[in-house]
Amino acid sequence: MDLEIRHLRVLNAIADTGSITRAAAALGFTQPALTAQLQRIERVLGGALFVRDGSGSRPTAFGAMVLAHAHGILTAHEDLMRDVRQRGPGDSDLTALRLGSVPGPLTAVLVTTARRLLPRAEITLHTCDTEEEQLELLAGGRLDFGLTVDYPDYELALRPGLSDALLAVDPVFVLIAERHPLAARPEIPLTALSGEAWLAGENKDVRMRAQFRAACRRAGFTPRRVQRLSGSVVFPLVGQGHGVALAHPLVTEREGVVVRPLTGDPMGVRQRLVWAADSPLAEHAPALHDALTKAYWAEVQRAGVYWTWLERKGRLPPLPTSPTTL
Repeated sequence: MDLEIRHLRVLNAIADTGSITRAAAALGFTQPALTAQLQRIERVLGGALFVRDGSGSRPTAFGAMVLAHAHGILTAHEDLMRDVRQRGPGDSDLTALRLGSVPGPLTAVLVTTARRLLPRAEITLHTCDTEEEQLELLAGGRLDFGLTVDYPDYELALRPGLSDALLAVDPVFVLIAERHPLAARPEIPLTALSGEAWLAGENKDVRMRAQFRAACRRAGFTPRRVQRLSGSVVFPLVGQGHGVALAHPLVTEREGVVVRPLTGDPMGVRQRLVWAADSPLAEHAPALHDALTKAYWAEVQRAGVYWTWLERKGRLPPLPTSPTTL
């Protein structure tokens, strides 16, 4: 006998009700029939799954391990059947969309854009610790689209089978206290910050750190101190003059903290939309990318410092039109 989903449901029902008799009633079995079913399952697995006494049935240590796996399999099966019901074999419409991103200023924009395009879709977001994790999930079919970040000269290679479309290449700016003498400048040379303490959030991207160290070397100095902190305290510490921090140009200024460009663009950040090339949703990538690009430029317009900087540098593109719909 091979284990089937129905067998896992039997085990789950016994564990949930704490009794073979109650589980049998819930499943529509007689008590002897369910007992015989459980005994066959235990023979297949090679050990007792429940201790049965006058108070009911409770899992053995072996049974608890089996039940933990059974719960995961049943959950995955329910997800599968829900998606099948929502999207039949001839349905090319997006009714369920799994998005991924390492937390950043465009993460919420990705979700908002997808929701505007697909107001009836069930949209979920998985936030990843690293870009490598996100690409693994995309390659494994566990995400439909991902917003990935890497850096010029420190690009992250795509796994086989993945496709991408460039969204934007932005310079890296710096967060500095509003009362800092350098804050009055429209741009700050990286060399002028050589004596500052650098405060870093919880980002685990080794490519970002490599780019930063290389930029400092080109500027002729080694950073005095790079302290890794919870992202929630970086702004307060910068605002109170305890250091400076690197920032995406779309980061919103807060009380006591300003965002300033670095002279000569010594560092950059690249945003891409990534998806599996053989995914049934791949045909929708151009429309999602188009809408996300328009939403990105709307965010740039709201980011006054960045917009002004782009205008001064003559880098503004033609303003986008209204978003495409799927």
